Amino acid sequence: MAVGVAAMCVGTPACSLLKGSEAGCSKDTDCKGDRICEAHRCVTAHEKSEAAAAEGGGEISASKALPEAADPSEHFARFARGGPGHAGPLKFEAPSKRPSVAWDLDLGGVIYASPRVVVGEGGEAVAYVGTHAGRLVGVAVDGPRSGTIVLDVDLGGRIWSTPWVDDERVLYVGTDGDELVAVRLSTGEVAWRTKIGSCAQTTAPGPEGARCDVDGGPTQGPGGDLYIGADGVYRIRRDGAVVWRWPAELDEAERPPHVASTPVVTGDGRVLFGGQDGFVRALDPDGTERWRYKVIADVDGSGWIGEDGEFVVGADDGRVYAIRRDGSLKWSFVAQKDIRSSVGGDGEGRLYVTAHDGFLYALSAAGAVEWVFQTDAPIQSTPVVDALGRVIVGGQDNAIYMLAPDGALIWELELPADVDSSVALSPAGTLVVGCDDGHLRAYRPGGATPEREASSDGEAATPSP
Repeated sequence: MAVGVAAMCVGTPACSLLKGSEAGCSKDTDCKGDRICEAHRCVTAHEKSEAAAAEGGGEISASKALPEAADPSEHFARFARGGPGHAGPLKFEAPSKRPSVAWDLDLGGVIYASPRVVVGEGGEAVAYVGTHAGRLVGVAVDGPRSGTIVLDVDLGGRIWSTPWVDDERVLYVGTDGDELVAVRLSTGEVAWRTKIGSCAQTTAPGPEGARCDVDGGPTQGPGGDLYIGADGVYRIRRDGAVVWRWPAELDEAERPPHVASTPVVTGDGRVLFGGQDGFVRALDPDGTERWRYKVIADVDGSGWIGEDGEFVVGADDGRVYAIRRDGSLKWSFVAQKDIRSSVGGDGEGRLYVTAHDGFLYALSAAGAVEWVFQTDAPIQSTPVVDALGRVIVGGQDNAIYMLAPDGALIWELELPADVDSSVALSPAGTLVVGCDDGHLRAYRPGGATPEREASSDGEAATPSP
């Protein structure tokens, strides 16, 4: 159930979020302003940086001066999860009442990637999604062909990434075959495949086998090029040619870090991402590293560009980091466990973060807790915000939740398996989501289902018979 900030300290794990003191702190949120908790003492980011430099850890400063733009908004434009825009809000409204199943397709493999809904020239909305069986599938969401498979391509490698479709109706998606693949939707044919990295065994177990997997992206940047995470970060033209790769040069003994997160690209061409080497980095448009910030934990989720240009991202140490454009820490927030999902937001300053502690956290632009919502299991799904500011998120308790902007539960929907995929919406308001049981399902308003629905006070009602 969701609880307001004033009511959180009633035996919940979020109690410590409200306890504050300037000395003897245990978490960053115990400190005021931009100060953070280090060794049970509230310090500024500058003080932490000086101490870290002396000890050889912490953040690493920017390598060169940051140019200023005549229009700062150009720096802060967001290109994330495929193309222009950011992680929310979506243009469409989700069902206001608990929806029921419109169609249900077994695609034969775990669906971790989020569906991409694209409206074609004839006005038909199609959801495209990849599976762990290596299938790229397109399904008509609404209309006469609702629930019909209109594209089915075997790409030969497990798919974790969410596809992107450009304005020429070419779809791009990464695979565990160490490839970025382009598919022409008009014909269903593969236009090209670009081999990524130099990993000898693309399907071997362990870190070496996964290092070159194209898990992060693609993101289409402001100039039209694609950005992906694999054994580093690549900028690739839409004909499959590699423009640059970071890191550009390696010794034979070096192994570049795996980047599972989707790169975020700003309007002025900066590339921001986290990797499994414990760093968050910013690259210049030419692929040169501008700065890196050490978090000493894997960073698998993608970040969010804040209103002041800060990069907000979660990590496996259970922290959310807001890093300024010069590479210094603005603020951090501490959850109870790992944060594997991307950061979502409403576009008006509020941020949404999920964690393996089973909580969805609503944070202000300054990192303060506004409310929390507790589920019964870890959450790996990234929160999605609809056109009315309502938050939809799935969990590993086999459920999808929709919450009002104030955190009140609107409805809850039970599924047969974990929901690690984020939801997608069609223009008609149909909700599409993948599931760990290999099914892609669509939900629309209307119809009676046995799942639980929220009562008027926001509490979960008893399941109907």
